[in-house]
Amino acid sequence: MRRLWGDLHDFFASPLRGVLAIVGIVVVLGISFVAAEELNIRGNSTEFCISCHSMSAYVYEEFKKSKHYLNASGVRPECGQCHVSKRFWHAVWEHAKGTHDLIGEYSHDWTKVEVFESKRPQMAEKARLEMLAEDSHTCRECHKMEAIVPTRKRGERAHEDAVKKGKTNCIACHYNLVHNEAPLTPAFSQAIKAVAGSQ
Repeated sequence: MRRLWGDLHDFFASPLRGVLAIVGIVVVLGISFVAAEELNIRGNSTEFCISCHSMSAYVYEEFKKSKHYLNASGVRPECGQCHVSKRFWHAVWEHAKGTHDLIGEYSHDWTKVEVFESKRPQMAEKARLEMLAEDSHTCRECHKMEAIVPTRKRGERAHEDAVKKGKTNCIACHYNLVHNEAPLTPAFSQAIKAVAGSQ
């Protein structure tokens, strides 16, 4: 170990070598950051997400029937805009967790709709809990609470009440909005109550 430190000391003893080493480190870090950002962008695209059979055969088909896909404004979010945070380190962590989904894709027979449906509650709970923990951060990237005008009286009252109480975690109410309905699980119900109690 002493020899290594000695070699490093000798190398950096020359000012030119020290400057070159620092420049090299900065270049490597810069390239790494650009590569990570590019992977993040590509990994958030709908095209990337539906490259797995279960996503293209089931989830994407459901999305194409939702108001997020069929709307007067013509705006269509990419999968990652709802399911991956724009905050860099959060996104890196979420992509790392995505390897679990990749393993699931190859360890189940997703050609059978009943296999997918048997896993739907578990997958929906996971996505809902993550969105709830993030305070529906990805929803707020597009939707501004003060600009939302519900079309029904009940929705109007619910939104007014939520804003007054500061309980505006979108997924707590809108948990079956985009994909086919999945039952509310006890864990998610408890999490909603816990979040409501803390606000």
